[in-house]
Amino acid sequence: MIKLLHSSDWHLGKSLFSKALLEDQTTTLNEISAFLELHEPDALLLSGDLFDRSVPPEDAVERLDLFLSNAVLKLNVPVIMIPGNHDSSTRIGAHAGLLRAAGLHVFSKPESIYHPVKLGEGAARVSVYGVPYLEPAEWGFYFSLPLRTHAEAMTQILESLKPLLENDKLEGRRSVLLLHAYVTGGQATDSERPLSIGGSELVPSEPLEVFDYVALGHLHRPQKVGLEKIQYPGSLFPYSLSEAGQKKGIVLAKLGAEPTEDSFEFLEFKTPRRLHALRGSLEEILEPAPESSNGTTTFRADDYVIAVLTDPSLPTDAFRRLAKVYPGLLHVSRESTWDRSAANDADRLNRALRRDISDQDLLSQFVALTASTELSAEDRQWLSSELDAFSKAEDSGALS
Repeated sequence: MIKLLHSSDWHLGKSLFSKALLEDQTTTLNEISAFLELHEPDALLLSGDLFDRSVPPEDAVERLDLFLSNAVLKLNVPVIMIPGNHDSSTRIGAHAGLLRAAGLHVFSKPESIYHPVKLGEGAARVSVYGVPYLEPAEWGFYFSLPLRTHAEAMTQILESLKPLLENDKLEGRRSVLLLHAYVTGGQATDSERPLSIGGSELVPSEPLEVFDYVALGHLHRPQKVGLEKIQYPGSLFPYSLSEAGQKKGIVLAKLGAEPTEDSFEFLEFKTPRRLHALRGSLEEILEPAPESSNGTTTFRADDYVIAVLTDPSLPTDAFRRLAKVYPGLLHVSRESTWDRSAANDADRLNRALRRDISDQDLLSQFVALTASTELSAEDRQWLSSELDAFSKAEDSGALS
């Protein structure tokens, strides 16, 4: 039995609403190290976006180096990884040849796809292939073909790997693929950077089924795509409002001599901090944190919170007041009520500008649309008096 732990999208060095997350990321990396000790896998698979940007901060680089050194040199767990769209393939792949001998295998160049990592012995043996994230044009340059989409690039990559995959079958080897891509059918969150526009970033899942396990990266929601053997483990930490309350973890894939022996398990992280999204009026959110069915609070003192207020306008001093209740408060915003119908209303108002309409009625319509509510008679009277005062001041030259 071959055991593989699969993680991706660490985004080391990332901040959330100006809050540096490296401390939280380090805590979760320590959990992964504990998983390595507990399960003693044959390899750790890292499917890209190890850093949040191509030139990462020094402390993020140091954090990754410490983790990899511990995994490879102390725990004797080989690490197999690819760069993602946030990474620099050149920086991630620095000294790859030298590191490979030590147990750190990096697929960072196009030609590296033809040099799989061989794991296991006897009946359970695996070839692990890695596809570094490159733009379709870069793959096109390598293959001397006009490749315009990620799907076209993937088709060409798989075609070129056919002889190797056929040889694996002849030798009784299972096959695993590391890929950083947006596979059709996957559900995205707000924190992924688009790979391209117009649907050209999508890669179909069906051609990937030739592999016994596909270790995906890019989408931050843990999920299976089509088949259980094609999985995203999700990001290391919740990096957007849409990930609040989302489970984070790592995938444990076990591959036997035959597919019937395979199993895939999602191991949830138990990080000390969670991210919560609270929606409601200021007064509602200021109420004590709700309790779960067993009577314990669903919030811990240092949990992160994003508050989305539904008040007609943003209350004065909202952040300070909420921070007293939620010390981990990161951001406060007002829920937008602007939608397509509001846009249509604005268009009708614009057309009304061309008709004969009084200033009072025009101003009343504008305020009603902006506030998304009908004006009271008292509000209309106040607006009218303010408009009259403005008009008189303008006529007298007091505003010039």
